[in-house]
Amino acid sequence: MLDVFIIAIATITAIAFKVFLYKRIQKWMDQDLIKGLAEGNSSKHAYLNHELQRLTLEKIPRRTLHDALTESAKHYTPEKE
Repeated sequence: MLDVFIIAIATITAIAFKVFLYKRIQKWMDQDLIKGLAEGNSSKHAYLNHELQRLTLEKIPRRTLHDALTESAKHYTPEKE
């Protein structure tokens, strides 16, 4: 019985770790895309981070998220100070 318990705990832990790692890699990919689209412009980077949060809250499908961010970057206009 202890063997089954150990195997179950190990399996659940492995699945939880894979889910955590998958979500973390998705965040890294999003941030890498934003960094590339911002082209070193800190205000554009902040704008794109805000757009990512907005798109996430609107529950935009993952497969169209990067296209939407790319479109937002094309339509970005810097604010005059």
